Amino acid sequence: ASALKKLISTLKEQPELLNEPSLAFFKDYLTSLGATIPAAKAAHTHGHDSAHDSHEHKHGSGCCAHEHESHDHGHDSHSHGHGHDKEQHGSEDEEEEPEEEDPELMAPDSDPPAEVGVAAGGEVSDADMDKAGEMKMAAAEAASGGDYAKAVECYTSVLKLMPSPLVFAKRGDCFLKLKKPNAAIRDCDKALESNPDSAKALKVRGMAKRYLGDYEAAQKDLALAQRIDYDDAVDGIQRFVIKRCADRQARAVKQKAKEAERAAKAAARRREEARREYEKQKEEEAAGGGGMPGGM
Repeated sequence: ASALKKLISTLKEQPELLNEPSLAFFKDYLTSLGATIPAAKAAHTHGHDSAHDSHEHKHGSGCCAHEHESHDHGHDSHSHGHGHDKEQHGSEDEEEEPEEEDPELMAPDSDPPAEVGVAAGGEVSDADMDKAGEMKMAAAEAASGGDYAKAVECYTSVLKLMPSPLVFAKRGDCFLKLKKPNAAIRDCDKALESNPDSAKALKVRGMAKRYLGDYEAAQKDLALAQRIDYDDAVDGIQRFVIKRCADRQARAVKQKAKEAERAAKAAARRREEARREYEKQKEEEAAGGGGMPGGM
């Protein structure tokens, strides 16, 4: 809740941050409610710097001015280096706030994809239907006893005989229990190809993505699954995922604000340096012109 308050507070001060890609989901939500999103501000720094560069170049013409330009070039390089040093130190001193550790994250699995069986829609014999029914019962019994590896084997046998979205989703659930989130996602993807409204596949895939730390994608799957078929057991995971997404967005907005502030300060320093250099050149030219005779 505190992270969400920080996000809203920052957006009140800098509403143009809603145009950042990382906040696209929040911008879409506000737009759907009839809100008007302010346009992104155009960057003017380049134009000012170009104008100053052009102005300095004009005053650098002439033999006397050439000596000053040559001398001042080293000075500019020296100042430019220090400016970068300040910006680099600033970046190091204000590193992005680290994300709170998630002790339940799973290591990504890299096993070869499991067998997916034959294409659905073909003729199934009575014997195959009976065999598939037996394997489904065996898979359910193995899963209820905590033998998820055995359940995966049984569901694979079913898929070879009678592939279906529900069986893919159930095998994906067993893969997730075995801490193989990528395998679970592949099976759920396969299930959703045939049935995009499979709440079981959406729930399992959403939880797999949650355990991989992909909270934004997890929230999309879990939210859709809950709309299709609400499940109390998923509610706690969904609340956790929503909080993680809000925390990430709050940190992203805070970091963007810091970067914008550093960029603004750097641009102001450059403009001030250019102004001082311009004034210095005017004084030197005036001093050099004052000693010249009035006529030939």
